[in-house]
Amino acid sequence: MKGRNFQLTGFVTPGKNGTWYVSRIGLTCCVADGTAFMVEARGDQPAPTKNQWVTVTGEWAEPTKRPDGDVAAITITEVRQVTPPTNQYE
Repeated sequence: MKGRNFQLTGFVTPGKNGTWYVSRIGLTCCVADGTAFMVEARGDQPAPTKNQWVTVTGEWAEPTKRPDGDVAAITITEVRQVTPPTNQYE
């Protein structure tokens, strides 16, 4: 996926020290099994407002290594605020 551009739509989740994520919630059966899917947003773009829905465009970036598992990342080239989708769950 290196060198490829992607477009993601999700809601903004703030992290620590200015880090932010494009997030979606996935459901297999019901709310009790909901899973957050988060992609770290990198680059010079400031974090939009918490919970704001956005579509971001950017290039795949090396995942962030964490003890509890790697976190996918994208280097952002464009951020657009969007209206939340009718079905906000994957």
